[in-house]
Amino acid sequence: MATKRRYWLSFVLFGIFFLGVFVLYWLYHNRLDHPQLEPTRYGITFSTEYAGQLGLDAAQTYRSLIEDLGVRSVRLPVYWSSIEREKGSYDFALLDQLVAYSQAMNVKLTLVVGTKVPRWPECYVPDWAEVLGVNEQQRAAIDMITTVVTRYKDSSAVERWQVENEPFFPFGTCPTMTVAQFRERVEAVRKLDPARPIQVTVSGEIGPWSTETDEADILGVSMYRLTWNDLFGYFMYPLSPEYYYVRAQLAQQRVSKVIISELQAEPWFPEPREKRTLAQWYQSFDAQMFDNNLQFVKDTHLPEVYLWGAEWWALLKTHGDDRLWNVAKEVFGGA
Repeated sequence: MATKRRYWLSFVLFGIFFLGVFVLYWLYHNRLDHPQLEPTRYGITFSTEYAGQLGLDAAQTYRSLIEDLGVRSVRLPVYWSSIEREKGSYDFALLDQLVAYSQAMNVKLTLVVGTKVPRWPECYVPDWAEVLGVNEQQRAAIDMITTVVTRYKDSSAVERWQVENEPFFPFGTCPTMTVAQFRERVEAVRKLDPARPIQVTVSGEIGPWSTETDEADILGVSMYRLTWNDLFGYFMYPLSPEYYYVRAQLAQQRVSKVIISELQAEPWFPEPREKRTLAQWYQSFDAQMFDNNLQFVKDTHLPEVYLWGAEWWALLKTHGDDRLWNVAKEVFGGA
């Protein structure tokens, strides 16, 4: 009897699975709004911290991405640990330079503010704030966010704000953020600059999006197709473009737009970069894989796509390997 019950349970579960696949396929191919087949905009995330870790000059690399590749949309993280190394003493020299240059070059910026922002280890809290209690650190973070938003809200380059990065996704060396803390930070930005939309990001592959959509005008989802885990090594997510498309359609009942905030365009690094040569790392993410990801994201029919890995392309290029750089140049139409 127990065997028979297990058989029918397995049958039902398989039936539900295939029904779900059929529904996704039907929704994708019979959508009512007929979205465009190509993203209307491509951009990049640019990390000054990551550029420095790779031994690149951040400002020079940024100019090259704009002038050579033709990038005109950038998600630019603001690193608290870099701009306020001592409490109340801010250093905006590099950020001022990048924002002013972006304005001059008609580059549209998404400035990312908060304690958890793009690039490992994800959380960038200055040493003096690390030792504060929970409430005191929240107050200090909001003071920093207020200072940044006030400084740049009059720049025509700033198109939108992103508050935190995947705030509830357990990735990185970060303390747990409560919904109340997150909402307070969002509201601080919205009060200071009510005219600009607020972007909130989520993992595109794992977890619900409900809390983030409650606070967002624009929802950004990540797309990492090839990752690493200790059990399987490199692992390709068994997800289709329909998966992202249908989830985005459901989310758009609560936000004005869903975009791809991070499309994988560099290797997943399971170990320190120094342990492999650049040529070996290239084999783990080559130009063909870059092209494959670009085609995959087109099939989601989402309107904006921000590529992840621009600093890596620049590093390879400085060492004589411009293959990833040239794929990106085709995307952005650079000279």
